[in-house]
Amino acid sequence: MKPAIDVRVGNILRLDGKVCKVLSQEVKGTGKSGKMVHVKVRFYGEGNLADKSLRSDERVEECELQHVKMQYSYKDGEQFIFMNLESFEQFSLPAALVGRQEVFLKENMEINMEFIDGKPVNIAFPEIAELEVVSAPPPLGGDANYKEAELENGLKILVPQFVKSGDRIRVTVENLAYLERVTTKSLSSAPAKQPQAPKA
Repeated sequence: MKPAIDVRVGNILRLDGKVCKVLSQEVKGTGKSGKMVHVKVRFYGEGNLADKSLRSDERVEECELQHVKMQYSYKDGEQFIFMNLESFEQFSLPAALVGRQEVFLKENMEINMEFIDGKPVNIAFPEIAELEVVSAPPPLGGDANYKEAELENGLKILVPQFVKSGDRIRVTVENLAYLERVTTKSLSSAPAKQPQAPKA
């Protein structure tokens, strides 16, 4: 247990009997008894956000988060099945917990899963995914800045007009949004070294 005044962004707490992650924290008020701690949290297993106000001296329970390397096996109805790579024990997560990010799961891929009290509560997806554009219309006329493109995992998102089929782009996993196009600089574009004249 810790006083609410010591709560920081990223802390894992148990509030109202539910486990949540602190996304933002702000202290308002003056004096020891008048200060209030306002936090925005995301509840594990539900994904919904909530705003909470706590007295500065109120005690809150901090939970310990364990990261375990898992392998995604398959989807069975509304359950996603994962296997612990060390113990080979299987765990299932409901689709509601996985959320929209299920499009980033591929069979046999390895991914970190977050556990609390021995139970899985969240998949630690990477912040950014790199994917190929499999279908994109030609640039649209007029004042349009974006167009819809389909990616290799079936996800359809808005991309800039210059993105075309075959391009690789980076997407933010949390909000499923276009970030940038992947470009590679050709080594042949580097200026060639001029041969030096032999010394006399």
